[in-house]
Amino acid sequence: MLKLSPESPLFIFLIIISFLLVTLSAWLSPQPFILKPFGLNDIIQLLSLLFFISLLLERSLEVFITTWRGSTAEQLEISLQQKTTLLSEKLKLFEEQQKQNQTAYFEAYKFSGLPPEGMSLEQQMSQNYNLNQEELLNINKPQIDDLNTIFNDVNEKERKKVAYKSDTRVIALWTSLLFGILMSAVGIRSVEPLVVLDLNNPIQITIFRCLDALLTGGLIAGGSEGIHKFIKVFTDFMEVSSKQIKNQKLS
Repeated sequence: MLKLSPESPLFIFLIIISFLLVTLSAWLSPQPFILKPFGLNDIIQLLSLLFFISLLLERSLEVFITTWRGSTAEQLEISLQQKTTLLSEKLKLFEEQQKQNQTAYFEAYKFSGLPPEGMSLEQQMSQNYNLNQEELLNINKPQIDDLNTIFNDVNEKERKKVAYKSDTRVIALWTSLLFGILMSAVGIRSVEPLVVLDLNNPIQITIFRCLDALLTGGLIAGGSEGIHKFIKVFTDFMEVSSKQIKNQKLS
């Protein structure tokens, strides 16, 4: 995937294009919109509709995506659990065999008698220990290779599971955004009900409605939980502002 950095020519090109688009939009729409008088109930009603649509979209996508990709996700999960269980059992068996082999070789290589001529007792014990470790390594090498193979399989299946879930999430988000933009395109918008449109400037209306459709589509695609939090934040803000105004009047 191409990564953008502030020094890359592509990043500078995108900045220039964005600036030109903003300049063109401002030139084609010199007059600002006039806001309609609205209150807290109007905002709550508007956001409640978007919340309801987002909730329906979430439940619908959950059914469609689960039907489409749920079986493969379950198969990946089962396969990963099987490999993980197998790896755990192999590790336990390997640890038990290691303890048994170390005990057996310790008994087999116990020092008895005098060391050969020219060799000290410490040298003989060190030689026996090195031989012990080498033989243990040779004996356990097939089991170690088997454990490494299973461990790599577990990592690969975990990677496939994460990648599959990530792809599913991306599909769900793009589908939500597409449906949100379509819903906004047919008339359900979040900003247009709050402003007075200048019918004498169709270019301004077209640009505004396109941006409103993108904004509303993103809001719907963001999910019902995000809209619910937005409603709560806005309600709390309006209540605090109302209390401050009342306190100022009383004082």
